[in-house]
Amino acid sequence: MISLDGRVALVTGAAAGIGFGIATVLSHAGARVAINDIDAGAAEAAANRLGGEAFAVPANVAEQLDAEEIVATVVRTAGALDILVNNAGVPQPIVPLRSLSVDAWQRVIDVNLRGAFLMSQAAAAIMFERRRGVIVNISSVTGLAPIPASHAYGVSKAAVAMLTQTLASELARQNIRVNAVAPGVVAAPMIEKMGITAEHIANVERRVPMGRLGQPEEIGQAVAFLASDAASYITGAVLPVDGGWLSFSGVGAPP
Repeated sequence: MISLDGRVALVTGAAAGIGFGIATVLSHAGARVAINDIDAGAAEAAANRLGGEAFAVPANVAEQLDAEEIVATVVRTAGALDILVNNAGVPQPIVPLRSLSVDAWQRVIDVNLRGAFLMSQAAAAIMFERRRGVIVNISSVTGLAPIPASHAYGVSKAAVAMLTQTLASELARQNIRVNAVAPGVVAAPMIEKMGITAEHIANVERRVPMGRLGQPEEIGQAVAFLASDAASYITGAVLPVDGGWLSFSGVGAPP
């Protein structure tokens, strides 16, 4: 059983979906969890659902002053910041290159990549003083293997995977570990926002060797492991949690 007793964790984009699943698992493991979301009402509602000592820290992770204030608020409220989970992200509908506007592309990059950078920068400043801490980034299998027309989301998640490794190599001597989880297709609200239909989901389930979508709490379990002392000698890793998606490179459904 993973124990995070006494730890303070901040999960960005945690009002629903994968983020709330992560927050739930971390809370059950003993951490006090700060719920961030750009939607203040949704963040408060999620913190209330989580219960215990959870609290909301609404703000926009893609804005530097907001990112710094999120971290400062967590430290003022809980007295520390031990774990940062950079989960906040926005989807990109899978559309041809000619149909993707520059503004839509930039928004995805700003939230998914810039947000992870700004939050890591702000959190690392606190962790550096204490000479300990953990950052877990949420990448994606679309950042590890290309999907046609995923020019914004997939590219942003590939950059998050590389950011994980550059941060890990820099911060290791300060006893700050940085790892990433790369989810496969997970049953979460983002699926609908990406325009994935029931027919598409059925095709995905046939493509996944385990034959089903992932669940938010399954991503949370991987995050909890990487955030815990059980992973004390792991840094710079990008862990796929994808039901075997990346292991199968054939055409059609796995045999």
